[in-house]
Amino acid sequence: MAVSAQGRKRKPSAEKVEKNEATRLTLIEAAAKIVGRYGYSGCSIARVTAKAKVAHGTFYLHFKSQQELFDLLLPTLGARMLDKISDAVRNATSLLEVERRGLEANFAYLVAHPYMYRLMMEAELFAPTAFRAHVDMLLERYVRSLRRSLKDQEPPLYSEAELEQVASMLMGARSYLLMRFCAVDGKIRPLSPEMLDTYLRFVANGLKAGPLSPMLAVPEAVAPAAEAAPKPVRRRRVTAVTDA
Repeated sequence: MAVSAQGRKRKPSAEKVEKNEATRLTLIEAAAKIVGRYGYSGCSIARVTAKAKVAHGTFYLHFKSQQELFDLLLPTLGARMLDKISDAVRNATSLLEVERRGLEANFAYLVAHPYMYRLMMEAELFAPTAFRAHVDMLLERYVRSLRRSLKDQEPPLYSEAELEQVASMLMGARSYLLMRFCAVDGKIRPLSPEMLDTYLRFVANGLKAGPLSPMLAVPEAVAPAAEAAPKPVRRRRVTAVTDA
C-alpha cells in the first residue's frame, strides 16, 4: 500500500536540529549554574526552565526526566573543560610543560566556571553514573598524556598499569589542591605561583625517579617460620585418697 506524502514523517531541517541542540545546551548550562548555587537537591525543573528562559514543557522535549538531565551534566560540561585543557597543552615539549600548562588551564577554567566544583563534588551521590563516566574520561585522557610525554624513556619508567596508578595519584593531588586551597564560599581562587611550583617539583622528582633503591624497596613477604610442635604435657598420676 502506498504511503501518502501527508502521512510521511518529515525529516527536521538542519536549522531546526541546530536550534534544538542549542536549546538543549542552554538547559544543561542553566542546570549546572543552579547546581552550583543550590546543589543537585535544589535543581528543580522549574528553576532550570526559568533560568534558561524557556517554557516548562520545553524541558520534556529534550529530557525524559530530571535524572536524565543530571546524568548528562558532568559528562557534557566535563568534556568541554577537558577540551580546553587539551588545547592548552598542545605542542608542549616536555612532561613538566604539559603539567604546568594543564594545571593552569584546569584552574583557569574552574575560576571562570565555579559551578563546576559543586557539580563534580556532589555528582557521586546524585548522579553516580555520570560521576563514574567523568572520572573514567579524566583518567583515560591523563594516561594518554603521560604515555605521550614518557614515550622516549628507555627503559620505560612505568608499565601501562602503573601509568593508570600514577594518573590517579596526580588527579588526587589536583583535587585536594582545589578543595583545600582554592574553593572558598562558592568561588574558586586561582592556584598561587608558589603552589604551582610545589606541585611541579613534586611531579619532577617523582615521575623522573628510577626504581627504588634496595634500602627503600618494599621487602618481599617472608613466610613465617613453622612453629615447633608443642611437647606433650606429661600428666602426673594421682592416687585417690579415701577416708580411713
